[in-house]
Amino acid sequence: MSEQENQLTTEEMKKIDLMLYKILDSQARERLNNVRLVNLDRYLQVANFLVNAAQQNKFDLPVDDSTLKQILMQAVNSRDFNIVRK
Repeated sequence: MSEQENQLTTEEMKKIDLMLYKILDSQARERLNNVRLVNLDRYLQVANFLVNAAQQNKFDLPVDDSTLKQILMQAVNSRDFNIVRK
């Protein structure tokens, strides 16, 4: 990855973090940051969902920890399994 691509990724992550700061309460932010450390793809999936849902006023702000838990459980349960046999 070039330095410019890496910088864009960093800038995009900063934008997402800023939006999530406005959307989530402190406990929910902490939980989502833990998810980020473990599984970046899941973090991005949930973060994009939260940003889009907040823009469409689908839930009350700020999102609390119990609501975030429900969203995370839905994200886990909606996983697609791809089995590749070699």
